[in-house]
Amino acid sequence: MSPLSGTVLGAAGVVASPAMWAAVTGTLPLDVALTRYLIAAIGCWVALSVVVELVVPGGAAAADRSEDPSGGASEEHSGPESLDQPGGSPEGQGAVHGG
Repeated sequence: MSPLSGTVLGAAGVVASPAMWAAVTGTLPLDVALTRYLIAAIGCWVALSVVVELVVPGGAAAADRSEDPSGGASEEHSGPESLDQPGGSPEGQGAVHGG
């Protein structure tokens, strides 16, 4: 799991939100709040990486493939052949005609 993924940064934001709020209200210096966010981000990255290794079969590599929009599929088309082929017609493909 990438340390800069949205899941890690979002979890760190939740964990460090009290420090961030204190920085907004002025009761905590900004550098301290950002240091706490950085520590929370590292901790969340480690924790989420461990959870992914334990829960996802195949570990982080499988989790990274599952986030791939192509699903790890190759460029080849493995579905049914197109009806737009030369010499092919929908009539020969079991199409239902009205009337």
